[in-house]
Amino acid sequence: MIKPFEDPPQIGEWCREKRLGNGGFGVVTLWRNKQTQQAVAIKKFHILQDRSEITDKHCERWRNEVKLMTETVQNDHIVRTVDVQPRAFIEELLRSSANGLPVLCMEYCEGGDLRRVLNRVENCSGLREQDVRDVLRSLRSAIAYLHSLKITHRDIKPENLVLKQHGDRFIYKLTDLGYAKALDKQSLNASLVGTVEYIAPDLIYCDRYNCSVDYWSMGVIGFEIVTGVRPFIPHAPITRWMMHVQQKKSADIAITEDNRENYTYHTEIFAENHISTCLRKQLERWLMLALEWNPKQRGYVPYSATVAEGTPPKSVTFAEDSRPGGSTVLKIFSLLDQILEKRILVLFSLHDCRWIDLEVTPDTSMAVVREHVYQLTGIPVDEIEFILPLEQKQPRVGSDTRPYDLYLPELQSGKPMVYVAHRASRESIVQRDLKPRIPKSITDVFQNIKVKLKPHMLRQFIANAYYFIANEQRLYVLLLDGVRNYGLTLNDAIARRKEEIGRMNKVVYGIVGGVEYHKLTVSHTRDALNAGKRIPSASFETASHQWEEKCSRVETNVRKLAEMADKISKRYESVLKRSRDALRHALLQDYEQQDYFGLKTVEGRYEQTRARILEKITNEKSHMDMSQAVYECLKRRDVLLRDAGFIELQRQLLDVRHEMQEIEKVLEKVVELTEKYKRELARLTLEHQDEVWKMLSTVDSNGQAVTANGTLSNGGGTPHGPCIADIDDMVPVFASAKTRSIAGSSIASSNGTPKFLLGGPMTPLPSTVTNGSIEGHHREEEGPNVDELIAANETLIMTTNDLLSDSLLILK
Repeated sequence: MIKPFEDPPQIGEWCREKRLGNGGFGVVTLWRNKQTQQAVAIKKFHILQDRSEITDKHCERWRNEVKLMTETVQNDHIVRTVDVQPRAFIEELLRSSANGLPVLCMEYCEGGDLRRVLNRVENCSGLREQDVRDVLRSLRSAIAYLHSLKITHRDIKPENLVLKQHGDRFIYKLTDLGYAKALDKQSLNASLVGTVEYIAPDLIYCDRYNCSVDYWSMGVIGFEIVTGVRPFIPHAPITRWMMHVQQKKSADIAITEDNRENYTYHTEIFAENHISTCLRKQLERWLMLALEWNPKQRGYVPYSATVAEGTPPKSVTFAEDSRPGGSTVLKIFSLLDQILEKRILVLFSLHDCRWIDLEVTPDTSMAVVREHVYQLTGIPVDEIEFILPLEQKQPRVGSDTRPYDLYLPELQSGKPMVYVAHRASRESIVQRDLKPRIPKSITDVFQNIKVKLKPHMLRQFIANAYYFIANEQRLYVLLLDGVRNYGLTLNDAIARRKEEIGRMNKVVYGIVGGVEYHKLTVSHTRDALNAGKRIPSASFETASHQWEEKCSRVETNVRKLAEMADKISKRYESVLKRSRDALRHALLQDYEQQDYFGLKTVEGRYEQTRARILEKITNEKSHMDMSQAVYECLKRRDVLLRDAGFIELQRQLLDVRHEMQEIEKVLEKVVELTEKYKRELARLTLEHQDEVWKMLSTVDSNGQAVTANGTLSNGGGTPHGPCIADIDDMVPVFASAKTRSIAGSSIASSNGTPKFLLGGPMTPLPSTVTNGSIEGHHREEEGPNVDELIAANETLIMTTNDLLSDSLLILK
């Protein structure tokens, strides 16, 4: 049976699915259209048990919220209203509405609210950096927008920040404007509204307040999303809370109480968090503004010459905030904008398992990054090596790489943008005997394990214990991921050498072929010149011996060079195979899905202890479960870091790297020698050709010496031009047998030697040539079948193209 003022389960095509939550004085229900699957969140005035308690003030606030949401507020980070059809659906809802108050139809934010996110065990010590940025950016946008309309929210809390799915991520949106109040220059409100844990002190002790109460709420939420806890002794009753908060200085952003009721005032964010050091320090400055006790100074900074005259701050202010000639400037929004716009490059050092981060601008150089890494890790600047994860678009870090371009805004939280390795390390990639960084609250408990912790200290202890164990899991996975990326980078560098080694082999064996061809040329030249007996035997034997000696020396060196090239190729293939084998190591397979520290079990222990805290049934042994979990984590950590497979994997990669460095050194030397012997062979070929021509130019066809001006010295005969020896006699390997027989019989002089004079008259061929003389001469002068020899060595001949080209260059 439907109770009075209760919505029916179905109206037309719309079905009521579930209650989403309660607002200030409204209840929110999810409705879904069966046909279109459209989902909307319907907010109705909350039906009180006693209808007499519904006052005109309640109705006024409700109407104010509906009016603001439907007529005034339009912002991407504030939940928007939607037009629901058909109109009959709304009319039916109005019939079951108390006092005939209007209903509010809003977009459905399926991600729940920020409180639900913070209650997850993995967020007990705060959100990841990207989520922190998203929440702060959304809060800044929504609150600044409301303030620009001169509206203060007055009830900003995690329950009023809901998550709307947008693509593959969530957008945070502010909702529940039930307590929103329009303020003008003279309008201030004295009523106590909002959730006590997030309201500003001036809402409690002061009769009048303004929009700065929203700054305080922003600061409290900002601190909580970073650390997982509210900043000022959240367990304390409001009177004690007020007393200590009032005593804090402007620089204090947190107050804690220990197990003996000692209070500590903090100027820094707690160390147990998931954000970068650079962002943490920046947010500490902003929190000082947001959590200022004095509402007149809250959100403002003293005016200084650094604020340009006539330049308004990048934020929205009320009329009372403008101070012509005043001494302060509103910075709560503009400072947050500057912080969120900064690019923070996040690195992870494999050497000492340390996070490194720094702000980068377009002008930041890699030298600055190297110096920063050196200051934190002690790795010498020249020995720092940057390893890029697969998410990076650039293949490697070069001299012209900008750190600004290495920033990855969409990188999954908890992963570095760059890995850092110690290049000179020969024993291991990860430093041996890494000391764990245990939170102070855990060491304090371990020093006095039997002490009974107060509920707030027990809550802090189990949160820090889970943070420590989860962080060790995260760090070990990062070490494996870093080692894998180290191996991938190494393998890529090795693979890129393959083409270079192939070119080296091609050139080296080309030179080997060139030497073989040169040997062939020297041999045939010697046989041809020696057969004609036209060069004095003494000088010819000396020259032949020198040719063969030079050729033998070059051949020996080139053969050794070829052996070196073969060894390089074999070692290279071995190194390439071993580097690929290392990447197939069992430790590098599915490591991101492994639960190395039994985190699921630890989560159960955490939830059980937290439930006992909420039920107030704690005792002196309530912390023992999480203490045992920490102890087991430390033992497991030692086993994993000392694992023989983990150590062997690192050594294998380092050995491969070292051997590849040695190969590269030898390769560089071989390439250098290759060029040297290539030039040497070309020079030797030219010298041989030059010497042959000189020998032939110093004797005529009858073995007579030739004068310096090229005329024959044969008894004062008629001078002729320089004599060119018969090409068949000089290089018989290039003439066919038929050509040699014809030339030998029909162009011969009286002593059987052809004689052509350069520039002189050419003797016509005799008209009477007998076949007998041709055949006889052919049989007499026929030598080896050179055509077959050339064909057999065609490959060697082709490899000398480069040598001939170099020869021409040397001649020029």
